Amino acid sequence: MNQEYIYEYENGRRIRNLGFLKMKKQPDKCTIEIYVRDMDEVKGFLLEDASGRKYLASWLEEVQPEQPVQNNEPEKPERVEEPKVPDLEIEEYIKPSTTLYEKIQRKDLSRLPRKEWRIANNSFLLHGFYNYHHLAYIEEDDEVWIGVPGIFHEKEKLAANAFGFTHFRRCADVPLELAENEKNMYEDFGYWCRQISNPKV
Repeated sequence: MNQEYIYEYENGRRIRNLGFLKMKKQPDKCTIEIYVRDMDEVKGFLLEDASGRKYLASWLEEVQPEQPVQNNEPEKPERVEEPKVPDLEIEEYIKPSTTLYEKIQRKDLSRLPRKEWRIANNSFLLHGFYNYHHLAYIEEDDEVWIGVPGIFHEKEKLAANAFGFTHFRRCADVPLELAENEKNMYEDFGYWCRQISNPKV
């Protein structure tokens, strides 16, 4: 299964990362899974194949296909049909209903229960914090996680697991506003996460 990031462009310039998609090719069909944050801002997707043919996937009626360039020839009535993509499956990523994401500093770990304070001196956490200048605090229902920024590959996975950070969440799944020095746009960037005690319980 191939995975590609989805970027928003404006006037040919990359603006931001919106998420990623996974494509699985099978003999009789092609399955595309799209994972996007800020779904309220995204109204549809325009797909283009190698021959230049375009397909529109939209969930709002007002999203229309691109209009042809006008010329001096008399206008001719055209029949516009809704583009159809055979054997194309698009799944919307639905996040948990009660999730909190917060960008924090190492000093903010002092608000955790006292028994969790030792995590502030965790060697893996210190390495990620000094490289990307922040940490992630994540609440999902009754579960609380600390996320250390980093990239996903097997060597990093071994180190993360050794220090208790056993889960990896890609950047597209953790909607935080990051500065240029707080992320890596050229690698599989995200957060190595470790579950901790809920300070509210």
